[in-house]
Amino acid sequence: MTGVRISLREYGRLHVGEFDPAKPSVTPEQAEFLTSLKPLYGFDIFKWTNQHTIVAQQYVGTVQVGRVTVEVLPKIGGGAAGASGTTSDTLPDTAIRRNLVAMLMVAMDLDIGEGEIAHIAVQRQGILEILIRLFCDKLFAQVNRGLVRRYEAQEGQLAVLRGRLAVGEQLRLNAANPARLFCRFDEFQADNPLNQVFKTALRLLLKVAKDLGNQRRLAELLLAFEAIADVPAASLSWHQIRFDRLNERYRPAFRLAELFLTGASPDVTGGQAAGFSLFFDMNSLFEEYIGRVAVRVFRPRGIRVRLQGPQRFLAVDEASGANAFAMRPDVVGMKGGEAVWVIDTKWKQLSSEEAREGATQSDLYQMYAYANNYGCGDVVLLYPHHWALGEHAGTRAIYRLHAPIRTQAGFSSGRIRTATIDLSDLRSVPGQLMALFPDRAENAEAA
Repeated sequence: MTGVRISLREYGRLHVGEFDPAKPSVTPEQAEFLTSLKPLYGFDIFKWTNQHTIVAQQYVGTVQVGRVTVEVLPKIGGGAAGASGTTSDTLPDTAIRRNLVAMLMVAMDLDIGEGEIAHIAVQRQGILEILIRLFCDKLFAQVNRGLVRRYEAQEGQLAVLRGRLAVGEQLRLNAANPARLFCRFDEFQADNPLNQVFKTALRLLLKVAKDLGNQRRLAELLLAFEAIADVPAASLSWHQIRFDRLNERYRPAFRLAELFLTGASPDVTGGQAAGFSLFFDMNSLFEEYIGRVAVRVFRPRGIRVRLQGPQRFLAVDEASGANAFAMRPDVVGMKGGEAVWVIDTKWKQLSSEEAREGATQSDLYQMYAYANNYGCGDVVLLYPHHWALGEHAGTRAIYRLHAPIRTQAGFSSGRIRTATIDLSDLRSVPGQLMALFPDRAENAEAA
């Protein structure tokens, strides 16, 4: 079973109507599905611009409608023109998909190497097929070591006593038939909530996978879970799943299964294969990715990185005395209880022609509030780099604050910086983050 894949970038347009070889096209029915996903995600994936055109929004991912798969890739791909003349706007889709999946794996805190992703992405598969292949590989590796088995609570009518007798149920059900015993007992078995999640994910993906290799892998894995109960996605016991030293090895596969099952359209998980979708807000993904990489880079250097915190407040309500206007910076570097730097990520394309390159006045006011409330003299607005900004990413502008900042050591001068980070080669991102705060890294290592 093969299909048609349409790839476009954020804010790309799709023609609605008869097939047009000169432009990406979908039928009116497919367009209705693509523009109806807001109840699932809380945001519009596509919007109508006129009766013949729908346009993608600032969300990336993939949606499947019958044989047609539409994938939306990030518009901002990376850095400046290289020796070959290639720019971020002309990076091949395979490179964009590889980086997107790699960013997603880091954001999900999964230890999946970029080499592993690159090996799959080079085969020119779409985002969904790449993720399915990663899931199959991770699950295969652990299933070969044996399914997770647990003692699961059971109850039922038995001819001999097993476990303990449930007195209340025994009197109610077997008063006239004492030869039957209503028992509660624990049974060591593979049919547990974790394996039920895997089987449900495998059945779902077998319905939506187009790649023949992925279909074969999914079918083989299903054989290993043949004795596991079929549980609808809506009835899975997520709250009963706990990880420990015996099943921790399954966590990456579980996180991917969770991604598929919680992100899938309700009609698919309910048994109807009308459509499947999996989308991510690039603002949130960029923020989480930068935060996770910062944790890995600065933690060994004595700087504790906080994501979305620590929470502080801008003001106090005089009437109630309650704190008001919560502040949660995207990424904060802490040392000895003091904020040494703050990063606020912005997934937008800076313009090299504007005075502040698109950094708005409200953004700068927000960073000034962070500087004052966190006692931090170095706050950074961080954007993705792109080829029009020149060859090098990094700090682009520095604004010295007129008023001094109160820190734990007293008053000091503060600054707001705008900076960019090149995402064309994710292996360089840790080094780029260190370069943004070189004095902090050196001081931490010296301490």
